Amino acid sequence: MIDGCSKMLFLCILKKHSTPDHMKYLFLALSLSFNIYFLYPVEPETVKETNPQDTVKVYYLDEVVVTSSVKETNELKNMPTAVSVVSPKQLRDKQIESLPGLSAYIPNFFIPVYGSKVSTPIYIRGIGARLGAQTVSMYVDNVPSFNPSAFDFEFQDIQRIEVLRGAQGTLYGRNAIGGIVNLYTLSPLTFQGTNLSVTGGNHGHLSAKVSNYSKLGDHFGISIGGYYKRDDGFFMNNHTGKRVDASENAGGRVKLEWEMTPSFKALLFGNYDYVSGGAFPYMHKDSTASSFNEPSSYDRHLFTNGLSLDFSGNGYSIHSTTGFQYLKDDMKMDQDYSPKSVFSIRQMQEQRSLSQEITVKSDNSRRYRWVWGTFGFYDHREIDTPVALKEEMVAFLQSHMPGFITYDNNRIDLPGLYTKPSKGAALFHQSTLTDLFGLNGLSATAGLRFDYEHTGIDFSTESQGGDITVRVPGRDMIIPIDADTLIEGSFNKSFWKVLPKFALKYEFSPTSIIYLSASKGYKTGGYNEQIFSEVLQDALEESLKSSMPPGMGAPPAAPGEEVAKPTLEEQLSYDPETSWTYELGGRYEMLDRKLSLTYALFYSSVNDIQIIELRKQGTTGRTIKNAGKSKSKGVELSLKYSPFNNFSVYGDYGFADARFTDYQFEGNELDEDGNLVVHDYSGNYIPFAPRHTLSLGASYVHHFANRSLIDRLVTNIHFSGVGKIYWTESNKTTPQEGDAGVALYQPFYGLVNGSIAAEKGAFSLEFWAKNLFNTDYHSFLFEASDMTTGKVNQFLQRGNPTLAGATLRYTISR
Repeated sequence: MIDGCSKMLFLCILKKHSTPDHMKYLFLALSLSFNIYFLYPVEPETVKETNPQDTVKVYYLDEVVVTSSVKETNELKNMPTAVSVVSPKQLRDKQIESLPGLSAYIPNFFIPVYGSKVSTPIYIRGIGARLGAQTVSMYVDNVPSFNPSAFDFEFQDIQRIEVLRGAQGTLYGRNAIGGIVNLYTLSPLTFQGTNLSVTGGNHGHLSAKVSNYSKLGDHFGISIGGYYKRDDGFFMNNHTGKRVDASENAGGRVKLEWEMTPSFKALLFGNYDYVSGGAFPYMHKDSTASSFNEPSSYDRHLFTNGLSLDFSGNGYSIHSTTGFQYLKDDMKMDQDYSPKSVFSIRQMQEQRSLSQEITVKSDNSRRYRWVWGTFGFYDHREIDTPVALKEEMVAFLQSHMPGFITYDNNRIDLPGLYTKPSKGAALFHQSTLTDLFGLNGLSATAGLRFDYEHTGIDFSTESQGGDITVRVPGRDMIIPIDADTLIEGSFNKSFWKVLPKFALKYEFSPTSIIYLSASKGYKTGGYNEQIFSEVLQDALEESLKSSMPPGMGAPPAAPGEEVAKPTLEEQLSYDPETSWTYELGGRYEMLDRKLSLTYALFYSSVNDIQIIELRKQGTTGRTIKNAGKSKSKGVELSLKYSPFNNFSVYGDYGFADARFTDYQFEGNELDEDGNLVVHDYSGNYIPFAPRHTLSLGASYVHHFANRSLIDRLVTNIHFSGVGKIYWTESNKTTPQEGDAGVALYQPFYGLVNGSIAAEKGAFSLEFWAKNLFNTDYHSFLFEASDMTTGKVNQFLQRGNPTLAGATLRYTISR
């Protein structure tokens, strides 16, 4: 039956993508690609020396992943929190090449695709953020990333990925209210070999990777790698007749490890990633292609560097990690998403982040385990965001002016330069006491963190081209008025956070535990520069009114009728978001470790939740506001079963009921008394976060007799599904004339991926496919007003269609 499924999947891929254009890339991979791949594993005696409590075995995939943590006082596989470990084999089998590829493979873990790598929002258990500071932090070899624009990069030689779900504030601090993603790369002291690979597929997909791991002596290792990837894109721009989202990606990495003495080791690494290409293939909901006239692209340079020093003493260890990250990018976007010349934006970021963490940790073999740590960072981010009001926008503004007033130019530019420095420091501690009250297997963990942060913004923005000419009615008089305005200044603020953690755990056996935990996390506050588009347009309007000759401007408001406006700092500023997570969970391995079960029940409450609001239906930028409170509750379940050494099945399910509990939103419309209408969104679902995630899969390896044409056939089939996903805070469309609005959401949908690999000696030929049945779904949807007509339109990004390809590997053992 399994062999039949493999043949059906193989034939389905060939049949579905047998056009000359598609087959061109498949045969390109078969004829040109080769792979020399060797990972020299740890010697058996070295494995024996490793603490068995620090080894996580992925039994259903027959792969060993050695794990350790520089600050956790519990073993990774028995931590009193929900944790998933993704191995290199899982990444290869599922064709996961970057962080968004992990979406839905882990319970309640979701990463939507928003049209470019400028933002990679991560949602865990209904907690996330589409823009702004992240709610889930990411570390690469213990070095943190400070900007979601740095989250999406090409994976290469990953040793393991850890996903910790729930608030992780005690050990990780800021921006970890939803969880943590830890990525670790291979060590040249543990693995040696050379890897070359080339892959081809439809839609112009082509990638090549090379890496080498070598020992330059018994105690010094070096690894060097590089990669290149390109594709022709998936979606057309009908206005230009070209693909919207064609892209290129290239990068490299180097890693040096030196074991100076048996007790002291140093690690130095540097990663570089470059991406360039089209972006934001947004289209009208009734269309299958984009149609806009302004450039839409994203380019990025990303450097991540780290220096780690480890010293092992008698019963303790000291670890130091120094990190530096440099990001420079350039985003261009047609803000009206149409062929009209209305509104365009460009955003250029340049960011430098420096971090330092030092931990002193006890030996985890003791009954009492502890860790002390200190953390500090400095982050400096410059943002240049020129906004342009184009010809049709100026014409629209002109149509609302009296006939005797005319704009002198057909374009108004709103350039802005914003500098956002921030710095912080933290001190943290965590203790774990095992065999509590003399009961073998019962342990308690408690921790506390003091976090301090200072953040600010320096801004300089102005309008250019807003001059008008007034022709005074009844007089032969022409008055030129310079209505341009300039806004400059700076704001700053500081805040403290105390982040406790408590957990109880009971180990029934070395393979079975149950735990109960409570932890606090927070997401940093700050200042939002994207609101300046609206601030500047309002200032330009006020400048026009104040520059009018006496008697020709708008009449002043009567006493008592003045509308109190928030100050500029109040418009820019938003407060930190805090959360508490309560969790009951367990892990069990049964049937001689052939069956494993993991579950978690959770409840999270969030205060001062930060919400991204499109101002005036997306016509004047975005703002970040604290929207009151929310809660999320749900369940997670993972099941893995390997009845035989060559066959395994697995399933992962997550349910998250995430809703606002207190959210009052002030709209743009007026009531009968002339006051702004206040909407109550309490009880509504949190937008952009799915209620369900589901992952189902199977893996089978068939061994053939000696002297057969192939040695073995490896097949993998996988289904991943997510939904419902509501798109707005109101959970429905914007009311139109005679329309109260209808529910607006993406229903549950699922994608099927699969691969077949035939191996013969050192050769391996693999065919793979993503979204095998070409499922149609929306990965993003939003509403925006057409300023020239006043109509509210729905724009969306469709999910990627079927992508299929082939990879040929050649393995040489050194």
